[in-house]
Amino acid sequence: MEELPQQIGRYRIDRLLGSGSMGNVYLAHDAELDRPVAVKTLRDLALDAEMREVFLSRFQNEARAAARLHHPNIVQIFDVGDDPKVGPYLVFEYVRGHTLKQELRKGGPLSRDTLLDLAQHVADALATAHLAGVIHRDIKPENLLITDNGQVKLADFGIARVPNADLTKEGQFLGTPCYAAPETLRSGEYSEQSDLFSFGAVIYEAACGERAFPGAEAMAVAHQVMNIDPVPPSEANRGAAISTTVDAAILRALRKNPSDRYASARTFVSALKESYDGRRPAKTRRKRKSLPFVMTLTLGILLALWVAVENCNPRITGTDADAGTDAGTDAGTGADAGPNSLSPHEREEAAKDELGRARSALERGDLAEAAAALERASKFDSNNPGIAELRQQMLTLQPDGG
Repeated sequence: MEELPQQIGRYRIDRLLGSGSMGNVYLAHDAELDRPVAVKTLRDLALDAEMREVFLSRFQNEARAAARLHHPNIVQIFDVGDDPKVGPYLVFEYVRGHTLKQELRKGGPLSRDTLLDLAQHVADALATAHLAGVIHRDIKPENLLITDNGQVKLADFGIARVPNADLTKEGQFLGTPCYAAPETLRSGEYSEQSDLFSFGAVIYEAACGERAFPGAEAMAVAHQVMNIDPVPPSEANRGAAISTTVDAAILRALRKNPSDRYASARTFVSALKESYDGRRPAKTRRKRKSLPFVMTLTLGILLALWVAVENCNPRITGTDADAGTDAGTDAGTGADAGPNSLSPHEREEAAKDELGRARSALERGDLAEAAAALERASKFDSNNPGIAELRQQMLTLQPDGG
């Protein structure tokens, strides 16, 4: 058993609170501010200068991350240093209570209300971190502290991605495989969505008491995370009495594709609350409600396109020569479509249509309409020989040959 240090920096050590794979956490007393604090150190001091610097940088990174974040559901960092006897250390607020891991080991799956309270606290902490540009990257039951009054605090930002921090770069995996997102294991890609996946894995375990990706061998667990969908929580522990709506809400947070997950941790919690009430997630309802709007919008767009095409079409089909209505005159404005915007073939066809109207007008004795149709035909295709022919015919029909 390691000997308990008496002093670390200015902090008097009282007792060991816990040990992890990388370090020890002690309860200590800050004499200057007269308050209890927690001090985290490295377990193994047999480090060369390079590794010592790496771990000191990690502690400093955690301090920088926490310094950006001020929220009741995030453990506050007070100090960071390097003691000549114990090495790098980190000082943070002392949270009287226990971890979620201890809670699950002791009492099994959480009740509905306890689970939803925990989920809301974690979601609020993540929303604060993400708004500050901080990605936690190691959300797991060990890093969720539960106070004696039930408040949950997110701890351990040691491997968090902090803007402008050199320690935590993309392309490397940091974290715990059974709670890590597929993209982090595959290519070291971290984002708010990877934190959401880890959050989903924690909620899965809190709901049914079993890990979403069980196993003791890291590589086998990582393979599951990347390639195999977890069984529904209700199947992982049939005694937990989890509904299919709760299954669906939790499993969506564990989708392999980040874009298939929830938009945020708070959105996830909202869906989780609704699922426990037996309702479908809000997003599903919004999709159903918006369907008529989407259909209306689509029909409106199609109608607008049809009208645009009809307005641009120089051929007028609603002008029966025998009708002799003003509609034929008003509609026969192929020039409105803009002769220059039409292809040579379209201009030629439009001119032929106008010549047809001119002939019909001459047959009715409507010289004014015939002249207007010829003028339009000339704009479309001035080289059409039928234009000159009809103009000559018009001259012979005018009174007194004029």
